[in-house]
Amino acid sequence: MSITTTSVLPAPVQQSFSYKLLSVPTPYFIHKIPAMLKQMPRNGGTTLRMRRYNPLPVAKVPLGNSGVNPPPVQLTAVNIDAQMDFYGQYILLNEQVTLQNQDPVLNEAAQRLGVSLRQTEDELTRDLLAATAAFINCTGGTNGDNPTEITRADIDEVIRTLVNNNAYTIADNIEGEDKFGTAPVRDSYFGMGSSQLIGDLENVQGFIAKAQYPSPMHALRPEWGSISNLRFLLSSIGSITQNASLNGADVFNVFCTGLEAYACVEQDGYSAQFIYRPPIYDSPLALNASVGYKFAEVPRITNDAWVINLRCTLSV
Repeated sequence: MSITTTSVLPAPVQQSFSYKLLSVPTPYFIHKIPAMLKQMPRNGGTTLRMRRYNPLPVAKVPLGNSGVNPPPVQLTAVNIDAQMDFYGQYILLNEQVTLQNQDPVLNEAAQRLGVSLRQTEDELTRDLLAATAAFINCTGGTNGDNPTEITRADIDEVIRTLVNNNAYTIADNIEGEDKFGTAPVRDSYFGMGSSQLIGDLENVQGFIAKAQYPSPMHALRPEWGSISNLRFLLSSIGSITQNASLNGADVFNVFCTGLEAYACVEQDGYSAQFIYRPPIYDSPLALNASVGYKFAEVPRITNDAWVINLRCTLSV
Protein backbone atom coordinates (compact mmCIF):
# COMPACT_ATOMS: atom_id res chain seq x y z
CA MET A 1 0.00 0.00 0.00
CA SER A 2 1.30 3.44 -0.89
CA ILE A 3 0.87 5.99 1.95
CA THR A 4 1.52 9.65 1.60
CA THR A 5 3.48 10.82 4.66
CA THR A 6 5.24 14.00 5.69
CA SER A 7 8.49 12.54 4.43
CA VAL A 8 6.98 12.31 0.96
CA LEU A 9 4.97 15.49 0.98
CA PRO A 10 6.25 17.82 3.75
CA ALA A 11 4.37 20.84 4.96
CA PRO A 12 5.60 24.13 3.51
CA VAL A 13 7.21 25.00 6.88
CA GLN A 14 7.25 22.41 9.65
CA GLN A 15 7.16 24.98 12.42
CA SER A 16 4.65 26.75 14.62
CA PHE A 17 5.57 30.02 16.26
CA SER A 18 4.23 30.99 19.67
CA TYR A 19 3.33 34.66 19.57
CA LYS A 20 3.76 35.01 23.33
CA LEU A 21 7.48 35.60 23.76
CA LEU A 22 9.32 34.02 26.66
CA SER A 23 10.40 36.12 29.61
CA VAL A 24 13.98 37.38 29.53
CA PRO A 25 16.07 37.09 32.73
CA THR A 26 16.39 40.63 34.09
CA PRO A 27 18.21 41.42 37.36
CA TYR A 28 17.13 43.95 39.96
CA PHE A 29 18.92 47.27 39.57
CA ILE A 30 19.72 48.26 43.15
CA HIS A 31 22.85 50.38 43.17
CA LYS A 32 21.26 53.68 42.10
CA ILE A 33 18.35 53.45 44.55
CA PRO A 34 20.11 55.25 47.48
CA ALA A 35 22.07 57.62 45.22
CA MET A 36 21.54 61.35 44.89
CA LEU A 37 20.48 62.18 41.33
CA LYS A 38 22.17 65.29 39.96
CA GLN A 39 22.07 67.05 36.60
CA MET A 40 25.02 68.37 34.63
CA PRO A 41 23.76 71.52 32.86
CA ARG A 42 24.02 71.79 29.09
CA ASN A 43 26.92 73.92 27.87
CA GLY A 44 28.39 73.72 31.37
CA GLY A 45 31.70 72.09 30.54
CA THR A 46 32.81 68.52 31.18
CA THR A 47 32.96 68.48 34.99
CA LEU A 48 30.34 69.05 37.68
CA ARG A 49 31.89 70.52 40.82
CA MET A 50 30.08 69.72 44.08
CA ARG A 51 31.02 71.54 47.27
CA ARG A 52 30.62 70.68 50.93
CA TYR A 53 31.47 73.16 53.70
CA ASN A 54 33.29 71.72 56.66
CA PRO A 55 31.75 71.86 60.15
CA LEU A 56 32.69 74.75 62.41
CA PRO A 57 34.06 74.20 65.92
CA VAL A 58 31.72 74.60 68.86
CA ALA A 59 31.86 77.76 71.00
CA LYS A 60 31.99 76.61 74.64
CA VAL A 61 33.96 79.51 76.12
CA PRO A 62 31.75 82.24 77.65
CA LEU A 63 32.16 85.71 76.17
CA GLY A 64 32.35 87.34 79.60
CA ASN A 65 32.01 91.09 80.22
CA SER A 66 35.40 92.31 78.99
CA GLY A 67 34.13 93.47 75.62
CA VAL A 68 36.97 91.63 73.85
CA ASN A 69 35.95 89.63 70.79
CA PRO A 70 37.14 86.03 70.57
CA PRO A 71 39.32 85.11 67.59
CA PRO A 72 37.38 84.40 64.38
CA VAL A 73 37.07 80.94 62.91
CA GLN A 74 37.77 80.14 59.29
CA LEU A 75 35.14 78.76 56.93
CA THR A 76 36.53 75.98 54.73
CA ALA A 77 35.05 73.75 52.03
CA VAL A 78 35.82 70.58 50.08
CA ASN A 79 35.25 70.36 46.31
CA ILE A 80 34.31 67.05 44.69
CA ASP A 81 34.51 66.86 40.89
CA ALA A 82 32.62 64.47 38.63
CA GLN A 83 33.77 64.30 35.01
CA MET A 84 31.15 63.20 32.50
CA ASP A 85 31.54 60.01 30.42
CA PHE A 86 29.54 58.85 27.40
CA TYR A 87 28.28 55.34 26.65
CA GLY A 88 26.28 53.69 23.88
CA GLN A 89 25.28 50.47 22.12
CA TYR A 90 23.33 49.58 18.98
CA ILE A 91 21.95 46.70 16.89
CA LEU A 92 22.01 46.39 13.10
CA LEU A 93 18.96 44.65 11.60
CA ASN A 94 18.80 43.55 7.99
CA GLU A 95 15.58 44.68 6.31
CA GLN A 96 14.62 41.06 5.60
CA VAL A 97 14.50 40.33 9.35
CA THR A 98 11.79 42.89 10.01
CA LEU A 99 10.08 42.05 6.72
CA GLN A 100 9.80 38.27 7.15
CA ASN A 101 10.12 37.45 10.86
CA GLN A 102 6.96 36.40 12.67
CA ASP A 103 7.77 38.15 15.95
CA PRO A 104 8.03 41.95 16.37
CA VAL A 105 11.82 42.13 16.27
CA LEU A 106 12.12 45.92 16.51
CA ASN A 107 9.85 46.05 19.56
CA GLU A 108 11.86 43.36 21.31
CA ALA A 109 15.14 45.00 20.32
CA ALA A 110 13.97 48.26 21.90
CA GLN A 111 13.06 46.49 25.15
CA ARG A 112 16.39 44.62 25.31
CA LEU A 113 18.29 47.84 24.68
CA GLY A 114 16.33 49.57 27.44
CA VAL A 115 17.32 46.87 29.93
CA SER A 116 20.92 47.02 28.71
CA LEU A 117 20.98 50.78 29.28
CA ARG A 118 19.68 50.58 32.85
CA GLN A 119 21.94 47.65 33.70
CA THR A 120 24.94 49.56 32.34
CA GLU A 121 24.08 52.49 34.63
CA ASP A 122 23.66 50.17 37.60
CA GLU A 123 26.90 48.27 37.03
CA LEU A 124 28.87 51.49 36.57
CA THR A 125 27.65 52.61 39.99
CA ARG A 126 28.37 49.19 41.49
CA ASP A 127 31.92 49.14 40.13
CA LEU A 128 32.60 52.65 41.45
CA LEU A 129 31.53 51.62 44.95
CA ALA A 130 33.59 48.42 44.78
CA ALA A 131 36.71 50.31 43.71
CA THR A 132 36.62 53.35 45.97
CA ALA A 133 34.44 52.78 49.05
CA ALA A 134 36.10 52.26 52.43
CA PHE A 135 35.72 48.67 53.60
CA ILE A 136 35.34 46.55 56.71
CA ASN A 137 36.11 42.81 56.62
CA CYS A 138 33.72 40.47 58.40
CA THR A 139 35.48 38.71 61.27
CA GLY A 140 32.69 37.28 63.41
CA GLY A 141 32.07 34.11 61.40
CA THR A 142 33.32 30.56 61.82
CA ASN A 143 34.24 29.47 58.28
CA GLY A 144 37.97 29.98 58.93
CA ASP A 145 38.46 32.48 56.10
CA ASN A 146 39.34 36.16 56.01
CA PRO A 147 36.88 37.76 55.64
CA THR A 148 34.43 35.34 57.24
CA GLU A 149 30.74 34.90 56.56
CA ILE A 150 28.50 37.78 57.63
CA THR A 151 27.33 37.84 61.27
CA ARG A 152 25.35 40.11 63.57
CA ALA A 153 28.57 41.42 65.15
CA ASP A 154 29.83 42.55 61.72
CA ILE A 155 26.54 44.26 60.91
CA ASP A 156 26.54 46.00 64.29
CA GLU A 157 30.07 47.25 63.59
CA VAL A 158 29.21 48.79 60.22
CA ILE A 159 26.05 50.42 61.66
CA ARG A 160 28.02 51.79 64.58
CA THR A 161 30.62 53.19 62.17
CA LEU A 162 27.98 54.95 60.07
CA VAL A 163 26.31 56.39 63.16
CA ASN A 164 29.63 57.61 64.56
CA ASN A 165 30.33 59.26 61.19
CA ASN A 166 27.01 61.15 61.49
CA ALA A 167 25.46 59.41 58.48
CA TYR A 168 21.69 59.83 58.34
CA THR A 169 19.48 56.82 57.76
CA ILE A 170 17.60 56.62 54.46
CA ALA A 171 14.41 54.68 55.21
CA ASP A 172 11.99 55.66 57.98
CA ASN A 173 10.93 53.16 60.61
CA ILE A 174 7.89 50.95 60.04
CA GLU A 175 5.79 50.95 63.20
CA GLY A 176 4.66 47.66 64.68
CA GLU A 177 1.08 46.49 64.21
CA ASP A 178 -1.09 43.85 65.79
CA LYS A 179 -0.50 41.31 63.03
CA PHE A 180 0.58 37.69 63.47
CA GLY A 181 4.28 37.01 62.86
CA THR A 182 5.31 40.61 62.16
CA ALA A 183 7.88 42.87 63.82
CA PRO A 184 8.60 46.60 63.68
CA VAL A 185 11.40 47.74 61.38
CA ARG A 186 13.87 50.40 62.52
CA ASP A 187 14.83 53.47 60.56
CA SER A 188 17.58 52.11 58.38
CA TYR A 189 20.58 52.44 56.15
CA PHE A 190 20.62 50.39 52.95
CA GLY A 191 22.94 47.45 52.27
CA MET A 192 23.31 46.39 48.62
CA GLY A 193 24.73 42.98 47.80
CA SER A 194 24.56 39.76 45.84
CA SER A 195 21.56 37.44 45.97
CA GLN A 196 24.01 34.61 46.77
CA LEU A 197 24.03 35.96 50.35
CA ILE A 198 20.40 35.04 50.95
CA GLY A 199 21.06 31.94 53.06
CA ASP A 200 23.70 33.58 55.25
CA LEU A 201 21.58 36.70 55.83
CA GLU A 202 18.59 34.66 56.94
CA ASN A 203 20.79 32.89 59.50
CA VAL A 204 21.93 36.15 61.10
CA GLN A 205 20.45 36.84 64.53
CA GLY A 206 17.60 39.34 64.32
CA PHE A 207 16.86 38.92 60.61
CA ILE A 208 13.36 40.12 59.67
CA ALA A 209 12.11 38.94 56.28
CA LYS A 210 10.27 41.42 54.09
CA ALA A 211 7.09 39.35 54.48
CA GLN A 212 7.26 39.99 58.25
CA TYR A 213 7.18 43.78 57.92
CA PRO A 214 4.01 45.22 59.48
CA SER A 215 3.38 47.07 56.18
CA PRO A 216 5.10 45.19 53.34
CA MET A 217 4.01 47.89 50.91
CA HIS A 218 6.74 50.08 52.42
CA ALA A 219 9.40 47.59 51.23
CA LEU A 220 11.17 47.87 47.90
CA ARG A 221 10.83 45.16 45.26
CA PRO A 222 14.48 43.96 45.48
CA GLU A 223 14.47 44.17 49.29
CA TRP A 224 15.02 40.86 51.07
CA GLY A 225 14.78 41.85 54.72
CA SER A 226 16.38 43.84 57.52
CA ILE A 227 18.81 43.30 60.37
CA SER A 228 18.98 45.94 63.09
CA ASN A 229 19.24 49.31 61.29
CA LEU A 230 20.23 47.87 57.90
CA ARG A 231 17.80 46.93 55.14
CA PHE A 232 19.20 44.67 52.41
CA LEU A 233 18.67 45.09 48.67
CA LEU A 234 19.86 42.01 46.77
CA SER A 235 20.47 41.38 43.07
CA SER A 236 22.01 38.73 40.86
CA ILE A 237 24.47 41.41 39.68
CA GLY A 238 25.56 42.34 43.20
CA SER A 239 29.28 42.98 43.58
CA ILE A 240 31.64 39.98 43.85
CA THR A 241 35.44 40.05 43.92
CA GLN A 242 36.63 36.72 42.54
CA ASN A 243 39.06 34.58 44.59
CA ALA A 244 39.97 37.48 46.89
CA SER A 245 39.74 35.90 50.35
CA LEU A 246 42.62 34.47 52.35
CA ASN A 247 41.62 30.96 51.24
CA GLY A 248 40.95 31.97 47.64
CA ALA A 249 37.15 32.14 47.92
CA ASP A 250 34.96 34.79 46.32
CA VAL A 251 34.45 37.91 48.42
CA PHE A 252 30.97 39.46 48.41
CA ASN A 253 30.79 43.23 48.72
CA VAL A 254 27.82 44.64 50.64
CA PHE A 255 27.69 48.41 50.18
CA CYS A 256 26.18 49.92 53.35
CA THR A 257 25.22 53.51 52.75
CA GLY A 258 23.65 56.46 54.46
CA LEU A 259 21.78 59.41 53.00
CA GLU A 260 23.62 61.48 50.36
CA ALA A 261 26.73 59.28 50.46
CA TYR A 262 27.15 59.18 46.67
CA ALA A 263 25.66 60.73 43.57
CA CYS A 264 24.85 59.75 40.00
CA VAL A 265 25.30 62.74 37.70
CA GLU A 266 23.39 62.76 34.40
CA GLN A 267 24.04 65.10 31.49
CA ASP A 268 21.08 67.40 30.96
CA GLY A 269 19.45 66.52 27.64
CA TYR A 270 21.59 63.40 27.25
CA SER A 271 20.55 61.15 30.13
CA ALA A 272 19.11 58.45 27.82
CA GLN A 273 18.60 58.71 24.07
CA PHE A 274 16.94 56.00 21.98
CA ILE A 275 17.95 56.18 18.32
CA TYR A 276 16.28 54.41 15.39
CA ARG A 277 17.58 54.83 11.84
CA PRO A 278 15.54 53.17 9.06
CA PRO A 279 17.35 51.30 6.26
CA ILE A 280 17.17 54.30 3.93
CA TYR A 281 20.05 55.87 5.89
CA ASP A 282 22.30 52.78 5.68
CA SER A 283 23.54 52.45 2.10
CA PRO A 284 22.51 52.94 -1.52
CA LEU A 285 20.46 49.72 -1.35
CA ALA A 286 18.92 50.52 2.08
CA LEU A 287 19.66 47.05 3.45
CA ASN A 288 20.04 47.57 7.21
CA ALA A 289 18.18 49.41 9.95
CA SER A 290 19.84 50.32 13.23
CA VAL A 291 18.47 50.81 16.71
CA GLY A 292 20.49 51.83 19.75
CA TYR A 293 20.94 54.02 22.78
CA LYS A 294 23.47 56.43 24.18
CA PHE A 295 23.73 58.31 27.45
CA ALA A 296 26.13 60.37 29.52
CA GLU A 297 26.52 59.73 33.23
CA VAL A 298 29.09 59.51 35.99
CA PRO A 299 28.72 58.11 39.55
CA ARG A 300 30.75 59.74 42.34
CA ILE A 301 31.14 59.18 46.08
CA THR A 302 30.43 62.47 47.84
CA ASN A 303 31.27 61.45 51.42
CA ASP A 304 33.63 58.53 52.01
CA ALA A 305 32.56 58.25 55.65
CA TRP A 306 28.93 57.54 54.75
CA VAL A 307 29.34 54.49 52.51
CA ILE A 308 31.19 51.37 53.67
CA ASN A 309 31.86 48.14 51.84
CA LEU A 310 31.20 45.23 54.22
CA ARG A 311 33.24 42.38 52.72
CA CYS A 312 32.30 38.79 53.48
CA THR A 313 32.51 35.22 52.19
CA LEU A 314 29.92 32.45 52.28
CA SER A 315 29.48 30.06 55.16
CA VAL A 316 30.79 26.54 54.64
